[in-house]
Amino acid sequence: MDEIGFGLLDRTMLRYLTERGHHGGIGVIVVQILAGHAAAAEQLQAWASEQHDLIWRYQMDHDYYYFLQGDRSANEKVLRLEEAAAALDRGLCGVDAIFAHSGSTGQANRLQYAVGLAKTAPLGVGYAAEARIYQAVKEAVALIAGARRTEEPVREPLWSPPAEQPSIWSQTYPIGDLAKEIPVFDTRELVSDAAKLFETNHLLQGAAVIKNGIPVGLVMKESMHQLLAGQFGLPLYWSRPIHKIMDQDPLIVDAAIPVEQVSQLAMSREISRLYDIVLITRDDKLLGAASIRSILECITNLRTEEARTANPLTGLPGNGAIQREMERYIDRRQPVSIIYADVDYFKWFNDCFGFSLGDELIRYMADLLHEGIRRMGRKGDFIGHIGGDDFIVLTTAEDPRSLCASLIDRFDAGVQAFYGDTDVSNVTDRSGSRIEQSGIGVSLSLLRWDGERPVTPDAISQAAARLKKQAKAIKGSACVSGDMLEKHDGEERLQRETTEHR
Repeated sequence: MDEIGFGLLDRTMLRYLTERGHHGGIGVIVVQILAGHAAAAEQLQAWASEQHDLIWRYQMDHDYYYFLQGDRSANEKVLRLEEAAAALDRGLCGVDAIFAHSGSTGQANRLQYAVGLAKTAPLGVGYAAEARIYQAVKEAVALIAGARRTEEPVREPLWSPPAEQPSIWSQTYPIGDLAKEIPVFDTRELVSDAAKLFETNHLLQGAAVIKNGIPVGLVMKESMHQLLAGQFGLPLYWSRPIHKIMDQDPLIVDAAIPVEQVSQLAMSREISRLYDIVLITRDDKLLGAASIRSILECITNLRTEEARTANPLTGLPGNGAIQREMERYIDRRQPVSIIYADVDYFKWFNDCFGFSLGDELIRYMADLLHEGIRRMGRKGDFIGHIGGDDFIVLTTAEDPRSLCASLIDRFDAGVQAFYGDTDVSNVTDRSGSRIEQSGIGVSLSLLRWDGERPVTPDAISQAAARLKKQAKAIKGSACVSGDMLEKHDGEERLQRETTEHR
């Protein structure tokens, strides 16, 4: 157990797992525990300490990743994973769960934790090993998501698979920024021309084949050398047009596509083409190419930077990422709704209940926003943490007013648990003046932009801040909505007593 490391998909982990799984592969167990189930987390720790073949583990919030050393036999590997899952089930006796793995989905009425299993073939070396580790983790996570969709849990999970929550940095980083020059051959040029070029430049990996400036194929140096090294390779192909041996279906992407999306497309290819160069176009013309190595390194660097600048309390993107996300909507002229969220009388709450519980309240607010976007938002919606008790949501939800109403309802209902038995019939504002209000509330401003009027991120922030100030002037939780560059279209009290109006 001393050799177990901590870190998910970093270089140290990949190197270590490759060494241990080179011959027998690895098994992956992903466990998701809903917030608040401390007993389950303790039992999980006890289970992990008993797994003699556990070689790596990592925790990310309420998600736990375990990597077990595999066996040369595929059947033995499956049995070992089943044994580990069964031991986990026994350890968590009394806590309902879903176990998700090939050919089996558990049933539960109360969903408190979920488990996904996956296995890999022998890992091999280099990027092939990385791809198999990544695919195994993704498979285990996807199985959890699939099992959850068959259930009707009491509370929806406050978590979603990594594939559904791509890095905001890599979402906004276009693949075109990675485009590098690549050798180009016309379809009528000869195989011998490409062979001579590769022979004189050992750093080249491949070349694009074009017709009228449009890429139509790809020739990878290694594949061409294998073809020519055959018994009749040279006489058959040496003097033939290059289009006879090119890959006619390479991965070709537009320069504007996010690097994260390109990575997913590349990793979904068959194993023999997994690390072929990606061709990049702009207006259908060849711009350049990117290697898989450069794409993966870019994603790693972006995620490292994202983690460095994220809010340490919630893990949400901070002000730099918020600015970039606003600019992304503006550049694409994409209509968007901007929701500013602010917890009312948060200073009073901190003074009365302490900073530790204040931190829990901030995390609770972040979870509510995640939950709201999952239920009523759309893929790609953004949640940022401005700082303190201030949050921002950029969403293309069909009905953002209902989303705000739901957020207020859920906040007011759930925040009661933070008070315990304390009487909260009065609060104090920042100046210390007493105000008759039953505890804290949440003020929301909903600002809509049609994608047509010229705006800047600063103008959006200022307009949303004005609406939020109006919302905070209303007693209790409230939302004020308006259109960008227009006067707000009215004040709405989005509380339980106005549910019938929503």
